[in-house]
Amino acid sequence: MEVALDWKNIFYVFSQFVGFLVGLVLIFFGFRKNRQNILLGFNFLVLTYSSFIIWLITTSYFVYFPQLYRTGNFTGLLFMPMMYLYIRMVVTGKKLQWKDALHLIIPLVFLVDYWPVLVLDSADKLALIRSEISNPALFTAFKQSRFFPANFYTPFRSFVLSIYWLLSVYLVWQGTKKNDKEGFAKEWFVWIQVFLVLEFFVFFPFFLLFWTVDPITTFHLVHIAIVLLNLSTAFSLLFFPKILYGLDKELFVNQLKKQKSKTEIMDNISVEKSTEIEKKIKTALEENKRYLQHGYSIHDLSEDTGVPTYLLTMYINKVLDSSFTDLINKKRIEECCLLMASGKYSHLAIEGFATLCGFNNRNSFSLAFKKFKDMSPSAYYKVNSIK
Repeated sequence: MEVALDWKNIFYVFSQFVGFLVGLVLIFFGFRKNRQNILLGFNFLVLTYSSFIIWLITTSYFVYFPQLYRTGNFTGLLFMPMMYLYIRMVVTGKKLQWKDALHLIIPLVFLVDYWPVLVLDSADKLALIRSEISNPALFTAFKQSRFFPANFYTPFRSFVLSIYWLLSVYLVWQGTKKNDKEGFAKEWFVWIQVFLVLEFFVFFPFFLLFWTVDPITTFHLVHIAIVLLNLSTAFSLLFFPKILYGLDKELFVNQLKKQKSKTEIMDNISVEKSTEIEKKIKTALEENKRYLQHGYSIHDLSEDTGVPTYLLTMYINKVLDSSFTDLINKKRIEECCLLMASGKYSHLAIEGFATLCGFNNRNSFSLAFKKFKDMSPSAYYKVNSIK
């Protein structure tokens, strides 16, 4: 079986990529700023993974990923309580407690129920996949269950999702009465309401269409709903970052003050401090020629100078009117020109000069050379050698 990368599959894969990326970013920044976003990021990851599993089923590409057999239902069962707990944390301000682990009972029951299947080797899983993949209804009947009859998990999962959805709607409704939904909280409440509307269509097609429409149509509707849920939420977070702060106006204001203070530090920096930074950069770059080090970053420059990264960035951007990359590459090109003019390196090819001056490859070297010298390095070397 060949993977057909038509526009529909590309769109689905793109949505899954966006979902995983947003999930990882939310978790990363959640540890740094707002811990509630760790849970939101985790929800993005499990929701996107569930979307990926549905895509594997509807396209029959599951045969390429036998090791993932029966893992999608587990992540789907995880998403339902985790999203509810995220909404509860934002609306009530209460942190997670040990008793919240009770919400994990349902996915853990599934894990115990299907453990013998989950630990099968890839060949045995592939045989099970090939026997079911042509019929999505059969694939999702979960007939290998030890504790429950066939066709139990799919309606049960939709039922549990609807319960958690109703609980989430109730929390949001209560929250809009207690909070100023026209003030700082407005963006989050609008976003979560749109999220809940889209989440509704993740389980609603099953109740409405499962008994009257062929299963593949139902699966496509659910998949489209998850894709829209992922993309709309991801792009709304991109364009309305205030959502990431939930209802915590104080955290949002403090973050703005912190960002503003860094800019003001550079705007109001004394002449003495500016001169000090200039001398330290000159020592590191012009005297010690640290830019010749491969992979030299602004963090390395910060360590060499003892100047914080944000101050270096502001100084380079505002005082030197440059970016860090351009500053380093310009120094490297100047060094390269000196080496070419010295006549001591006539045995080197262009790649040799690139390596000697700190570039990782010829392509980046050539691009930087043309940017600062308006000609290729080979043309410059030829003209220079004539002189």
